[in-house]
Parts: sequence; C-alpha cells; structure tokens
Amino acid sequence: MVLRKIFPAMYTLSEEAPACSRNGTLYLMRCIFVMGVRKPPARFFVAYCLWSIVMNLSSTFYQPIAFLTGYISHLSELSAGELLTSLQVAFNAWSCSAKVLIVWALVKHFDDANDILDEMDRRLTQPSERLRVHRAVSKSNRIFFIFMTVYMSYATNTCLTAIANGKPLYQNYYPYLDWRSSSLHLGLQTGLEYFAMAGACLQDVCVDCYPVNFVLVLRAHMSIFADRLRQLGSDPEESPEQRYEQLIQCIQDHKTILRFVDCLRPVISGTIFVQFLVVGLVLGFTLINIVLFANLGSAIAALSFMAAVLLETTPFCILCNYLTDDCYNLADALFESNWIDGEQRYKKTLMYFLQKLQQPIKFMAMNAFPISVGTNIVVTKFSFSVFTLVKQMNIAEKLAKVEGEADFN
Repeated sequence: MVLRKIFPAMYTLSEEAPACSRNGTLYLMRCIFVMGVRKPPARFFVAYCLWSIVMNLSSTFYQPIAFLTGYISHLSELSAGELLTSLQVAFNAWSCSAKVLIVWALVKHFDDANDILDEMDRRLTQPSERLRVHRAVSKSNRIFFIFMTVYMSYATNTCLTAIANGKPLYQNYYPYLDWRSSSLHLGLQTGLEYFAMAGACLQDVCVDCYPVNFVLVLRAHMSIFADRLRQLGSDPEESPEQRYEQLIQCIQDHKTILRFVDCLRPVISGTIFVQFLVVGLVLGFTLINIVLFANLGSAIAALSFMAAVLLETTPFCILCNYLTDDCYNLADALFESNWIDGEQRYKKTLMYFLQKLQQPIKFMAMNAFPISVGTNIVVTKFSFSVFTLVKQMNIAEKLAKVEGEADFN
C-alpha cells in the first residue's frame, strides 16, 4: 500500500479510468529531469542550473577523463583485476557520456512522442482498450524500476567492495587527492567515485530504458489498432459512406503510429549505435575479470555490471522483433475484415492501405545495421572473441606474473 501511494503509476488502473499513455514514461521523464538536461524551471532556475553543472560535470564530462588520467598516473600500481574492473567501466562510461549528449540534444523528441500518445488515447472508446493501455503503463514503469535496481546494485556493490578492500575500486584521478596519504582522502575519493558512478548509473537507466518504455506503450496501441482493423465493415447498419470513413480514420491512425516512430527514431538510432560499438568489448573485459582475476566481492560486482550491460540492448532488441510481428499482424487483421462486400472505392483504398501495413516498422542503428535480436547476438558474441584472444595469447598469465614480481619487489 505504501508503494502504491508513492509510485501509483506502477499499478494497473481500472478500466473506468481514462487512458493516459504518457504515464508509461512518468518516472523516466522525472529521472531525465534529475539528469539536468531539461529546460530549467523558472521557479528554481539557479538551483537547477547548479545541479545540472554538478551532475554532468562529475558523471558526464569528468568521469571519462578521470579514468584515462588515472591510468596514466597509476597504471603501474593497479593489479590485473583492478585494471580490468576499471577498464570495463571506463568503456561503458565513455559510451554513457556519448548517449547522454545525444539524449540531451534530442530530449524534445520525448515530449513530442508523449503528445502523439495523447492523440492515440483520444481514439480509445472501449473499457477493454483502456485496460490494455493501463496494463502497458504499469508494466513500463515496473521495468524502469527493474533497470534502476540492477544499475544501482552495481554502483552500491562496487562501493562496498572498495570499502572492504580499503582502497578506491577505480582509482580515478582527482586533483589534490591522494587516497594513500590518509583515511580522510580515502573516504573523499571513495565518496566522489560513488557519487560519479551513481550519477552515471542514473543516466544509463534513462538512456537505456527509454526505448523500452515508449515501445511497450506503442505495442499496446498497435494491439488495439489491430482489433479496430479487424472490425471494419462488421456493422450491417453502416452505410457505404460510413464504412469508407471508418477506413480513412484507420489510415489516419496508422499515420499517427508512424509519426510516433519517426519522432523517436533519431534518438534510438544514435544511442543504440553507440552501445552496440562497445557492448562486446565491455562484456569481454568483464568475463576475463570474473574467470581469471576477481575475488568473491569483485565477482559479485562484476556480475551485477554484466547484468546491467546486457540490459542496455537486449530488452529493446527483443521488442524490435515483436514490433515487426505486430506490423504483420496489422496486415492480417485488415485482410480478415469484411471487405468482400465493399464498394470499388473502398476496396481500392483498402488494398493500398494493406500494402502500407505490410511494411514493418524497423529501427536502424545509424543506418548501419538493424536493431534486432540477431544483431544483438552478433555484437555480444564479440565478447567471447575477446576472451578467447586473451586466453590464446596468455595475456592473463603475463599480467599475473608481472603483478607477482611487483609484489615481490
């Protein structure tokens, strides 16, 4: 009951309640506001600008630089496990910063997409249709909190492991801070690294979960639209003119769906492309770390990180495959409608519409490759190639040998 009061959009409303599809991105949009990439509210203009500077300076801009500077300054002092732990996060941090900048530049598209969802809601007349949207909204918000839990679990596990080991896990570079000099410096560096990583995890949740949130609600509307197509011409009381108007209205509904997809396409194309570029490499470093170097605490943190990395692309790629099937279902639904007895004008328009429906909705990653389960498997398999390369070249043994010699000296 307490959760229901705090997060009401996580729970399914009754079919009597009006549909509000934009609630499927309610908590997503709030977290995007916390990211500091929205237009500052007039009432808290200065406070929001200051928060945006702190948040993005630490997580978006400085953290990737801190990883690189840390390698230059302390590379000889890092153990093999610590280096791999840092590298796997560094590559993901660099990709996260790129995705945040893409979302920052195109965040207005989210508002436009929610406005189009409002248009779709106005076409819902039946209680069963509203109930389907309510279920999609609650599922969308629950998935958002699952993402948040997995990502924040990694940040927290990493911080606890650092505290247990008595040294910062990433050992990033911060001016005037030498964590070896005192407990105060150690605590400050650990706190700064955790703040930057928690901020990056919050950003990652938003830039990775938004396609899932939007497409889940879209699929609910497409399911309702399929039923609407299937019912065309089923009312014997309709005149030919009324039947034709219903068909034209369905064509307009399909155009609305395509406008919604086109509104999100530039954002999705950029963020997924960036993620596809690094996911195999990041998972490869994580596998090497878990299998060859990590102790129990580091292994738990690395497994949490691996789950987070897999969440970055896999759910949306699965949804893209389902979306293709939904498009074919729309064509089947229109063909199953009662069009045999229609007038010539109705049949010609329907055949043209049927050809349009047979063109599936597809998302592309920067027009380079389709976003699908097949592509996701290909880029994920690259991690095993990285792991195999390291094993065959005995890089792990060489790193362990160098580390042992350093400890001996």
